[in-house]
Amino acid sequence: MVTKTDTKNIPNDIVVIIPTYNESTNISTLLDKLSMAHEVFDILIVDDNSPDGTSKIVEENYVRNLKTIHLLKRDQKLGLGSAYRDGFKWALKKKYQHFVEMDGDFSHTFDDLMHMLTFKDKYDLIIGSRYIEGGKTEGWSRSRKLLSVVANFVAKLLLGIKVNDMTSGFRIYSRDCLEDINYYDTKSNGYAFQIEMTLLACMNKKLIKEVPITFYERDLGESKMSKDIVLEAVKFLIFTKKKKILFIKIF
Repeated sequence: MVTKTDTKNIPNDIVVIIPTYNESTNISTLLDKLSMAHEVFDILIVDDNSPDGTSKIVEENYVRNLKTIHLLKRDQKLGLGSAYRDGFKWALKKKYQHFVEMDGDFSHTFDDLMHMLTFKDKYDLIIGSRYIEGGKTEGWSRSRKLLSVVANFVAKLLLGIKVNDMTSGFRIYSRDCLEDINYYDTKSNGYAFQIEMTLLACMNKKLIKEVPITFYERDLGESKMSKDIVLEAVKFLIFTKKKKILFIKIF
């Protein structure tokens, strides 16, 4: 596992993109933790006009004082996939070569991030995986874990992709990967967005590495999980499978 003493060996061409909506109870502690590595990566908060003042906290306490922390404010709640699309678009205009997806609720850890970054120069997409040897979840109910495991298994089976955790929201993309896969043409959000991005990376023959992580259930704030997010993922899989069958029949 990489520790803080190792960070000097990683060039600061990395941006960590964190979508937020009503994360005022977590954001300060999270940014205090991540900003310890200000020589390693920049941070971009993409906030969907949080009613609880998340963006105000970021702007007044961090953006004004630290040049490595940035804020992209959006007018309304548009969803996770949309937040990452806008975040990628903003970041690709800058000097960054590696683009991290990370949750804003402490589901993902600093230590796991630093470990994942050690693979960044060898792979196009690095996925923090809960479902390979060494990976796990903490604080989940049996029903939620079963739902996630089954969803990933079905997605893997239907799409024919050798990735064990396609719904993981802890990832690192290379610049070449994002520029080649037409990420901005994706339409989905939530789990479906992560599946869609994984599929595009595979279709474009990008090198993918799964790294074991521990995913922690949030302690503070409200979960963004909903039935609509699950339903969107199911619809995406069915639609994509039908397209795949049609393509095979035509050609």
